[in-house]
Amino acid sequence: MFFVTADEQYAGKGRNGKVWEGESYQNVYLSLAIDEKRFDTLKNKWLYQVIGCLAVKSALKETVDNSIKLKYPNDVYIQDELGKYKKISGVLSEHSYSGNRCTETILGIGININQGEFGSDLVDKATSLKLLGHKAQSSIVVQSLKNSLNNLFACEESEIYSTWIDELNLHGKKIEVVGKTEQYKVVDIDKSGTILARNGNEEIKINNGDSIIYDLR
Repeated sequence: MFFVTADEQYAGKGRNGKVWEGESYQNVYLSLAIDEKRFDTLKNKWLYQVIGCLAVKSALKETVDNSIKLKYPNDVYIQDELGKYKKISGVLSEHSYSGNRCTETILGIGININQGEFGSDLVDKATSLKLLGHKAQSSIVVQSLKNSLNNLFACEESEIYSTWIDELNLHGKKIEVVGKTEQYKVVDIDKSGTILARNGNEEIKINNGDSIIYDLR
């Protein structure tokens, strides 16, 4: 597997067809390419983005002392000076298949480092280290990120899953589901990363982070 970094990007991807916005020469744009035919890789492919999120948090903790939270399933948020959590990083994994066999994986990670402003639709939702008052060099964050990724890939999948569950801290939390008026309580997150939530006798399963709203605190 090998790492690729870029100073700028023209078509950054997010989940569900969303676009990842980022200024040129100001942020971390990193992709990890894995040849699944040649290397022992993760059995549970969804854990790639879990590893990405955990690695981002680990790398950022070396630079800032702000509270950092993982948001289900693939985002990293950081607390600003007013106590509000805003998105600072997104992680996305994509896979190529030949029949039922995964042949290639790309793990993409974006981190807002020195971006000075965001569009009107993101200004209340996203932030950067610079806007939080921290000076950081993208190259140093990239190296920390690489080290964290390599350390995580050396872990057992069960350990990665357990760490992610602890970091999410979703068990027992109340969540709102887009399109529904009721609140649901999270009772489990299974080994495929699917949330099981309950309202009275009604149970629902959720595997799309864009469909739920909850308090990160």
